[in-house]
Amino acid sequence: MTAVTGRTRLLALIADPIVQARSPAMANALLDECGQAGAFVLVPMQVPAGALAEVVAGLRRVGNFAGAIVSMPHKSAIVPLLDELTPVAATVGAVNVVRRTDDGRLVGTAMDGEGFVAGLRAAGRDVRGAACLLVGAGGAASAIAFALAEHGCASLAIVNRTAARATDLAARVRAAFPDAAVRVGHVPGARYDVAINGTSLGMRPGDALPMSRDVVERSALVAECVLAPEMTELLKLAAASGRAIHTGVPMLEGQMRLILAYLGVPA
Repeated sequence: MTAVTGRTRLLALIADPIVQARSPAMANALLDECGQAGAFVLVPMQVPAGALAEVVAGLRRVGNFAGAIVSMPHKSAIVPLLDELTPVAATVGAVNVVRRTDDGRLVGTAMDGEGFVAGLRAAGRDVRGAACLLVGAGGAASAIAFALAEHGCASLAIVNRTAARATDLAARVRAAFPDAAVRVGHVPGARYDVAINGTSLGMRPGDALPMSRDVVERSALVAECVLAPEMTELLKLAAASGRAIHTGVPMLEGQMRLILAYLGVPA
């Protein structure tokens, strides 16, 4: 791997917690693979919610800062701190990648949704025509909701602890895709082709399950957005119930090359 020098451009992962993060190892391995290690390096930055604005302001002043991957819990909170959003990020209302332009402006985009769909496709699964359940209405979940509608899911049920956020997300998806069959909440006895955990539940020991055993048993495939642990309690339950499972890692793999390209790394 080429050494880091005074010419190295800095990429960051902004998240809290960060010890479980896979992005730094994955990104730096890809930088090495494409001959850009040393020209760029990605480092993890543990940033608590209360410090996000201060950290973003500081990064603006770092001359060799090229951009950042943004993870939980900052994907929505960082939006008002940026100068510009891509159309997809503006629609979703969240970002997971921020690029610093040559003139110092910060531009955010959202790739979680496309990453999730790409990860499913890499596993031989397609959301087109699928009955989908999405638990969550935060940044990652919002991006996934729009991607599911864009890629032609037959129906989408959105469930969230705060019902108002689910209602708002459903309304925004319908506005962007008027033909999409989007509803809020469970329909008793409904069966799903794909049930997705779009929350952070499962990252910490003792977290509640994001969906009940009954819902798991009515779902053909149970999918995660949580990256670590890779086998969450939800996926363990699904596997024990004979359901097909899909971990959160393919979502990250499905977008990492796109993320690095957006951040200015030559292919």
